[in-house]
Amino acid sequence: MSVCKLALSVFRFDAQKDYNPFYEKCVFEYQDNTLLSEVLQALPLRDLSYDTSIALKINNIAVFSNRTITELVGRFGKEWVLEPISIRYALKDLLINSQEALNFYRSFMKSGEFLTSKEKAELSKFININFISPQKNPDYFGDGFFLYVKWLFTRHPNQIKRLLESVSDPKNGVMNFVSVADFVYPKDESIDQEIFGMQKMLTQVSKCPFAGSGWVDFSKDIQNKFQFPTTAPTIEPIKAQNGTYALFSGYDKKWNFEPLLISAAAWLEKMGLMGVRLDFCYDGGYWGSFCDPEKFLLANAYNMALAHKNNTTLLLCDRDAYANVLQAKKTLDTDQSLRDKINQSLARYGLVYEENIQIAYLNALIADTLQWEVSQSFDGFSTIFFKGSSKLEEQEVCYGEIFKKIALKRYEMPLQNESYAHLFAVNPDSALKQSGAILYEGIDRGVDFIMSASMGQFEVFDTHAKKTAKLYKRDLIPTPTLFLPQVVLLALGEKDLKKIGLHLHKNKVNFI
Repeated sequence: MSVCKLALSVFRFDAQKDYNPFYEKCVFEYQDNTLLSEVLQALPLRDLSYDTSIALKINNIAVFSNRTITELVGRFGKEWVLEPISIRYALKDLLINSQEALNFYRSFMKSGEFLTSKEKAELSKFININFISPQKNPDYFGDGFFLYVKWLFTRHPNQIKRLLESVSDPKNGVMNFVSVADFVYPKDESIDQEIFGMQKMLTQVSKCPFAGSGWVDFSKDIQNKFQFPTTAPTIEPIKAQNGTYALFSGYDKKWNFEPLLISAAAWLEKMGLMGVRLDFCYDGGYWGSFCDPEKFLLANAYNMALAHKNNTTLLLCDRDAYANVLQAKKTLDTDQSLRDKINQSLARYGLVYEENIQIAYLNALIADTLQWEVSQSFDGFSTIFFKGSSKLEEQEVCYGEIFKKIALKRYEMPLQNESYAHLFAVNPDSALKQSGAILYEGIDRGVDFIMSASMGQFEVFDTHAKKTAKLYKRDLIPTPTLFLPQVVLLALGEKDLKKIGLHLHKNKVNFI
């Protein structure tokens, strides 16, 4: 049986004695079948406190189960930073003061006269869930609290309106949720799905239990952005020229999406492929499926069917748009009656949605097409690649070979999975401030530029760069944000900024 070593940096703090925490380093030898609990028990650190039920963070990812070290090393490597599940409520080392965390909800408990003492005590079972999220809003109510409130729905069905209203605050309530699936090990989407359900209760007008909710107006605003053509589109079937792709352009018209589409078209041309523009519909973006699921499906079905009718493959150029299309496609492909209903609406445009319609994701296409020669490497340059937000598990892209090929150093940090861009429609100041936190943490690492797979995150980092810096209380550092096709075009030796779309960025690229 092999013996291996872990290099650990362990959070140390005593709320009764210390003003600031520190990290104590140690090396721990383990065998293949060693459990996490056994590591915590045997660490060569004096007077270490921890939650024996297992609730801590490894490299900023929440762990709640007693896994083998072999499994955890497979996920986190052999260098770990061990921290309490919440540094804010740290009591001693890896142990938190749960009672202090529960005190945050005293006013809620006082107002809930219909709750029994046993029901109030139940919140303690949910409290650790609050601390999975990377949220940096100190007044955010917490995901565990939202799940607790949802649990109360089943106990007090006559109080659902009142309970839902208690979590609907526009600055700190449930609509400020960000996905936590990537911030817990093993990865788990169940919390996301539960809270998405609560958000839909607020945003779907026909289901919202209190008509006076401001989220009804929010939903109507999103619905008003759906724009469908009044007449059938002109179809001019294109002869496939070694692969023809229709570049998805169904974004919010206020967004600066041209740099992405210009670079996508230029990359396709370099690869001997063809990119065309069609008049696609806006699908409501991140909030489309929450506010009007039928229009969301219709818009995505329209876009897929339009590309198909023109003998092209619909090419989604950013991760969030791709996730939306995948979500719609999965629903339409598995629900025949719903597909028939959507096709009745599409008939007025001379279109039909079929299961065999082809879609593609630009970054995946780039990752699968690496038979090109590097003209200009990025040796000596570094970046952080932000994935963006997503409501759905979409195609995983193996970026490692791309970065290796162009000799670009990519920092791997938990923050690369964070995104607050979708909150811009809900709580813009919070969205920009929290985006500033992750952006400047990356910039402070000394990277030459930021990369984003998300159109919404590009908007926050580039279009709103000045306000983002101001709200985060930093002087503006105009580090540019680039999309993957732009970086690859530079590696291919493209010098024309207009062909790469860089001339349309707010933060100019000056390292060429």
